[in-house]
Amino acid sequence: MGQPLLFVTGNAGKAREVAAILGAAVERLDLDLPEIQALDVAEVARHKAQAAFERVGRPVIVEDTGLSLDALGGLPGALVRWFLGTIGPAGICGLIPAGADRRAVARTAVAYGDGGEVEVFVGETRGTIVAAPAGAGGFGWDPIFRPDGAAGTFAEMDAAEKDAYSMRRRALEGLRERLGSVG
Repeated sequence: MGQPLLFVTGNAGKAREVAAILGAAVERLDLDLPEIQALDVAEVARHKAQAAFERVGRPVIVEDTGLSLDALGGLPGALVRWFLGTIGPAGICGLIPAGADRRAVARTAVAYGDGGEVEVFVGETRGTIVAAPAGAGGFGWDPIFRPDGAAGTFAEMDAAEKDAYSMRRRALEGLRERLGSVG
């Protein structure tokens, strides 16, 4: 590929992760896109990819990540960004009633839009929501999600360990295969 992949995100941390996982040059574009309100990350990512392509006129990748808590019937899902902005990671931990199931699923949908059919690749990681935020690394809800089989939260892991559990990596592997098939 001649030009870097255009990844539409305001999150520099996600852009670094995407570049490392894809093993490709990634150009980050912070573009204010309309974001539909839905629990399903794939639906949100598909919509954002279409809108981004229409704005920039070249192939784009976008992603959306959600956190679905069993005790809350799947909330906040793709709405986790809004929950983080209002009550923060500790507030999300506090939403789970005492004694309730703390299981959760982290899902990332990566969408590739090139003017044709938007393709969406989904990865997921199962785990639990810890009682209180732990760790200083990562971003977003990383301090409250501990993947199954891990000793700590995403925020307590180094990049290599986080990558081993990463739902974003799993979604990006599908995109990497797709891009390899056209290059």
